[in-house]
Amino acid sequence: MSHGLQAAGWALDHGQTFCPSCARRRDLPANAPGAEAEPDRALRPEQGLEPFPVSGALRERRGPRTLRLLQASFSVLREDPELLVFPAVAMALTLLLGALSFALSISHGDGSRNAKDLIFFASLVAGYPITFVSLYCGVALAAVLAGRLDGKPLTTRDGWLAARERVGIIAAWTLMVCTVGAALRLIERYVPLGGKIVAAIVDLSWTLATMFAVPVLAYENLGPTAVLRRSARIFRQRWGMQVGGVVGISIASVFLYVPFIVLLVAGVASAGATGVFLTVLGGAGLFGAIAVQSAMDQVFRVFVYRSAVGLDTTGGPFSPSDLQAPFARRRGR
Repeated sequence: MSHGLQAAGWALDHGQTFCPSCARRRDLPANAPGAEAEPDRALRPEQGLEPFPVSGALRERRGPRTLRLLQASFSVLREDPELLVFPAVAMALTLLLGALSFALSISHGDGSRNAKDLIFFASLVAGYPITFVSLYCGVALAAVLAGRLDGKPLTTRDGWLAARERVGIIAAWTLMVCTVGAALRLIERYVPLGGKIVAAIVDLSWTLATMFAVPVLAYENLGPTAVLRRSARIFRQRWGMQVGGVVGISIASVFLYVPFIVLLVAGVASAGATGVFLTVLGGAGLFGAIAVQSAMDQVFRVFVYRSAVGLDTTGGPFSPSDLQAPFARRRGR
């Protein structure tokens, strides 16, 4: 169990983790600072999370609310720009690994059909290191943000160290994610239309169930199957009908890409030094915009997770109502 959860009153008893209210009902002492949880403990059914009440004040229109949450997430990055290091490193390594995989598959292809197959299967293989890098950097970012919210001035180096301490579970979770992803991609490629529809539904369900996997990896000492259960439990019991905050921020931030995509297109269409300049400027800007979007997404998920499990979020720009019910349907709509 992480020290943050211990400090918040969570308890460990016979390999089971209990939230503060459950621990009080069972008269359990808070987990000792030096104790460690079992790597893949099961979560009891009664360890449920009470749904947040929907405040009557949450009648703000979705558009302005999305923009406000986007600005709040960006304000965290503006105050702690070092957090951008983690998605930037993840993107750089992802581009490098992707380019290497593509180049190797092309060099060994002796025909158009064979080359397509090689690219497809090479992408499945490359998916593991790419996913691992993304999760590793995400855990590092979540660890640094958590430390600063808990009053500990953690540095980028501390974030990398925190991720390294969890490298085993990150690797195991990456294997599970890539196995599921590869199975779905194979179904989409080789199964008729009905299979593609089923794969799309399963893919969406998997994406929602694993929405809080990175904060869980950063905060809790769980094995792969327990990470899935924990993330799915938080989503189902707290955020099943209120996922709009995460989705809204992700969609709205895509508009950050538009000006840089325009620059890229203009650069490709132009000749000489002007074309090179516009292409480089557009590419660098797009790289930065994607890094910012990724960081904002992770920041908001960490805040949502902390609010869901009862950890302190007062050090951030989000109000309790923002995290408890990011989007509530207005009356009459």
